[in-house]
Amino acid sequence: MTSPIPAASQTSTAPITAVLFDLGGVLERVVAAAMVDAWSMGKVQASEFWSRWLEARSVERFESGRTDAATFAEEVIAELGLELDSEEFLEAFPSWLAGPYDGARELVMDVRRAGLQVASFSNSNEIHWPIMEAHQRAEELFHANFPSHRIGFSKPDPAAFTEVLRLWEIPAEQILFLDDNAVNVEAARKAGMRAERVQGVVGARKALAEAGFVL
Repeated sequence: MTSPIPAASQTSTAPITAVLFDLGGVLERVVAAAMVDAWSMGKVQASEFWSRWLEARSVERFESGRTDAATFAEEVIAELGLELDSEEFLEAFPSWLAGPYDGARELVMDVRRAGLQVASFSNSNEIHWPIMEAHQRAEELFHANFPSHRIGFSKPDPAAFTEVLRLWEIPAEQILFLDDNAVNVEAARKAGMRAERVQGVVGARKALAEAGFVL
């Protein structure tokens, strides 16, 4: 294992001492897009699902902890034009989380063994977080966890990154943030973090190798 060294792909010369993982799409499989495509009769196609989801006001409110599940279901159905009722939506919503990618836990443990701090930072909610926390065994795997609904802000809101930095007390330039959404990566970079867009465990491990860590 290597000791912390500067990332080669971005400009800061500070050593990376911590890795901040998004969970859904990086360590956790999410199977939402095709379901929403069907529910919307093709109006929200799988290829555009995540951009529509991140832009939805109803989603931002729920994933910032500012509304309850019942209200969220009614609002998101209306906002995205979904063809089902709120009870059906809430019954299916937990199934969006399909479990960890192969090698997810091993990757995080490898990062820990390399001497780095590790934390999770995911847009989540009162329904999904307990499921993802159990899938990932997050309380024992990570040094810290920052689910959006508990910190009061969701990505890509700059305030979400500011709050994580305040709570984690690690300088932004020493953090490598890994996320599967380009808009969140850009927000992290604006907050001063090193950040890379990755897909799944394979992509995350590749980004870490490119940053100078042999895991």
